[in-house]
Amino acid sequence: MNKRTLLSLLALTQTAVIAGEVQEIPVVEKPKEEWFKFSVDARARLEQRKIQGLDNSWAGTFRIRPGFFVGKSEGFGAFVETESTLAFIDDYASAQPQLNPNTPGNTRIDDPENNELNQLYAQYIGYGALLRGGRQRIIYDNAAFIGNVGWRQNEQTMDGALLDYKKDAFTFKYSYVNRVNRIFGADALGAARALKGAAHFVNGSYKFGENKFTAYTYLMDFDELSFSRASNNTYGGFFDFALGEGSLHTEFAYQTEAGNNEADYGDYYAHVFYGGKASILDYNVGVEYLGDEFVTPLATVHKFNGFADRFAGNRLGLAPAAAWNGLSDVYASAGTKIAGGVVLTGFVHAFWDQDFDQFYGFEFDATAVKKFNDNFKAVAKYAYYFGNNDDSDYVAFEDNISQFSVELNYTF
Repeated sequence: MNKRTLLSLLALTQTAVIAGEVQEIPVVEKPKEEWFKFSVDARARLEQRKIQGLDNSWAGTFRIRPGFFVGKSEGFGAFVETESTLAFIDDYASAQPQLNPNTPGNTRIDDPENNELNQLYAQYIGYGALLRGGRQRIIYDNAAFIGNVGWRQNEQTMDGALLDYKKDAFTFKYSYVNRVNRIFGADALGAARALKGAAHFVNGSYKFGENKFTAYTYLMDFDELSFSRASNNTYGGFFDFALGEGSLHTEFAYQTEAGNNEADYGDYYAHVFYGGKASILDYNVGVEYLGDEFVTPLATVHKFNGFADRFAGNRLGLAPAAAWNGLSDVYASAGTKIAGGVVLTGFVHAFWDQDFDQFYGFEFDATAVKKFNDNFKAVAKYAYYFGNNDDSDYVAFEDNISQFSVELNYTF
């Protein structure tokens, strides 16, 4: 018997010759993937918020999302998840008077008590693609246009169909959405509860080396007349370049009215920032620009323009375009890890209008994040917005805002 034949025979019989004897090799099987999984996403938060001219507010809230998935990592699957929010400290105002809690005269904190179906979808994964239909969480890129508003206890979800496809360096995403379930809970009314209509999100990217180009088109036509500014067509793209020890992001977008939005406009968005590392510090410096008509009604706006959310209503389109003259946000941040594994990050923002003629104010933010393990994470966050009181043309931006929160997150 030649050597090749012997090796083939040993492979077939899963045996080996050890010290002149033929012995069985134990067969190590891969662990079987369970066809069902339970999940829990819970957060307890204490939050303080004060807008000048309104009473100080305190909110103590607990939110839990239990979920159940049937299926495997490939092939068909289905997922259901509920969401419940309880207020154990209720000294704050809500977006609408019927929401609970609601203390008139207090500063708003948009975490009302709530019980609702958060996600319910069926999906198929295979051949490099994900197909999913139903109520689901949809986030594109950095959530500047399409996000889930994950900062708030009741997240934003969408009803529709989604396709994600990836092959080598190319990624393509498309979503059709006919309902956006907003953050104000099941007891909210009108546009605060949901936006109904038709929206198409198209997003494609290509990576070449350490660089990436992304182009997107977001077409939104919603029925709600009280929030007609949410209907718009946006076309844009961005480059992410590896540059030195960091990366440079350059983005530009153009927007027009759509559907029942009676405004006649074409406006612009731009965002440029550089992120790098210097010794023990990770840092970012950038400028973000929004024209006065430009809106991002489905964005996670809390991630942008300061954690005090001074300009959130303008950016979402909840305030009329005349309420401001656009925004130019010049910002910087720096963070490092200290003893105990706590990551500290500081942020500064200086806000002007779109022409850099009117100074709105500036803001200082800070976060401390401690990850205990794969399940538990604690976050503390502070923000203070200083309004410009020196002959401002936009009185609403003169009011100072302070905000502080501490939370414990658990995921399983």
